[in-house]
Amino acid sequence: MFKKAILSAALLTVSMSASANWEFGIGYTNVSDDDGDIDISLGGIVASAGYQYQVNDSFQLVPEVRIGTGVSDDTVFGVDVELDSFYAVSLRGEYSLADNMYVYIVPSYGKLELTASANGFSESSDSDWEFGLGGGFGFMVTETTSVEVSYETFDDADVLSIGAKFAF
Repeated sequence: MFKKAILSAALLTVSMSASANWEFGIGYTNVSDDDGDIDISLGGIVASAGYQYQVNDSFQLVPEVRIGTGVSDDTVFGVDVELDSFYAVSLRGEYSLADNMYVYIVPSYGKLELTASANGFSESSDSDWEFGLGGGFGFMVTETTSVEVSYETFDDADVLSIGAKFAF
């Protein structure tokens, strides 16, 4: 009985590891928001890590963590606005359109941290975590490398991203 349990656990582990792969990514993200006369556009570099679970031949799930930092600021009415950091956790559902193309939807839970400064004073945002929803398109350059374009929205903020993913 004990040997059967160990054999079953070993087969299950091999089966699960054969159908999943680590995935790491890097990309550029533009966060924009407009509210009346205020129009803000900030840029950032975002790194991601996820784990691909192959559900069937054409569909996979990818739980993912993203962390980013700002690289371009904006000025609104004389106030400098900087993107300090971006954090998100998400669950991507990817569907293969062909051997080298896929589309995906991605519900996310994310947070932006901003700093506004003017005339020697600065104030950091105390933003809350927000739910977001988005989608994108990916193209496999090689068996382990892909490029992606995506769009997400978090509480009226638009997030447009372009990046590369690497599977291991």
